[in-house]
Amino acid sequence: MLIKDKKILYECINLIKKNPKLKKKKLNRIKNLEKRLYYIKVWSLTESQPLHKLKNHEKRCFYGRNCYHLDHKCSISEGFKNGILPEIIGRMDNLKFIPAKQNMKKGYKVTKHRLRETLKKSKRFNKKR
Repeated sequence: MLIKDKKILYECINLIKKNPKLKKKKLNRIKNLEKRLYYIKVWSLTESQPLHKLKNHEKRCFYGRNCYHLDHKCSISEGFKNGILPEIIGRMDNLKFIPAKQNMKKGYKVTKHRLRETLKKSKRFNKKR
């Protein structure tokens, strides 16, 4: 294992230790370590948001017919592919609760408009840093 990979793996482990809820997401299945770290960062940021302020938050569950899932409007996958900062993908304005069936059906699809808007936010965010 390369030194870079060891550093990434160490960072992944530390982030999961800080947020044990992430273990349930089975992110360790992601083979690409950079992608795994990105997903862990996004989910850490996502779960730290005041999700109770989102519509349908009380319907959140993981199993059952009437469950609602937390949806990233611009998906984590698209964020990784397009180099969008985890801080942008995990923001409240990129999150919503939708019926589980709709979320599963949607998969990783994102509209070009949503992707453009998210990329713009990411560029503005980078300039502020």
